[in-house]
Amino acid sequence: MRENFRQKRGFLLIFALLLTILITLIALGLLGLREGSYASSRAAINSIQARSLARSGMGDIWVKLSKDPFYPGGVGDDQTLFSFREDVTDQANNPVGSYQVILDRSHRLTNNVLRIECTGIAGQLDEKSSHFTIYAELSTLPGDFRFKVWQEGTSPKL
Repeated sequence: MRENFRQKRGFLLIFALLLTILITLIALGLLGLREGSYASSRAAINSIQARSLARSGMGDIWVKLSKDPFYPGGVGDDQTLFSFREDVTDQANNPVGSYQVILDRSHRLTNNVLRIECTGIAGQLDEKSSHFTIYAELSTLPGDFRFKVWQEGTSPKL
């Protein structure tokens, strides 16, 4: 009878070990699935941040041009293509991303428009980040200072 009991104890020990291995494998699989979920959530957040940064850049250049129609130079400035980049931080001075604005003034006298392209970049430039581009044409006619064309998510045209 004791031999029969020892065989049952050996079987239960092996069964408990196999059950522990099975539970461990299931747990590791679920952790792998969770990691993919976190990565996709982070990508969605970066995409929204890049779009917001691009819109911030458009707002920035619109304000600068509304204050000075001959921005960045003066009346006699012959520079037709101008670009700048602004880094954006949060309230704690942690970097959020940046936006780059390209201003094409070659059509300001012939068509009375300024062509603007703004790209929002979420995160640091040296890491994998999300980009979002907005292309717009701003009317320079007196009394009609507005965007005539606004295309979001376009590839760079300038």
